[in-house]
Amino acid sequence: MKLVYKHNAQTNTLDIERAGDDFEIEINGERAQVQVISFVPPRVTFLYNGKIVDARVADEGKKRWAHVDGATFVLERVDARTPRGHSHGAREGTGSGIVVAPMPGQVRGVLVSEGAAVAEGQPLVILEAMKMEVKVSAPHDGVVARLFVTQGQSVEREQVLGEIQSSQ
Repeated sequence: MKLVYKHNAQTNTLDIERAGDDFEIEINGERAQVQVISFVPPRVTFLYNGKIVDARVADEGKKRWAHVDGATFVLERVDARTPRGHSHGAREGTGSGIVVAPMPGQVRGVLVSEGAAVAEGQPLVILEAMKMEVKVSAPHDGVVARLFVTQGQSVEREQVLGEIQSSQ
């Protein structure tokens, strides 16, 4: 995934590639290994150049906000992939009821059933990837219109998991 961001009035390019359970990143031509220690959204802790780094990350449309070591960065996706709309797994913009997987993994649990009333932020599905569990939550209040996954199923990043029909 390729992202661009501005820091101190300079535009930088960040390229992220998975390398097994870790990631290889390239920032303005310099490559480094990143080992994820813990990922419990919105917080991620990782080892970068021998230093433990704690960051908080949130998505908004094509932008990803990262707060690292007291500095906030706004990263913007520049590749042609479909952007995610909401940090809880919504797609197609805030207010959308389409819920997608934020990363590839295996469905460890489906916590709701079709027809169930849900509140914004309520966990819907638990995914496991790289020895981490991630809860994918409802983007807004509503009713579970459809579920497209079952426990034990493998999913890809941005695969549609379900749809929440607005209660408004």
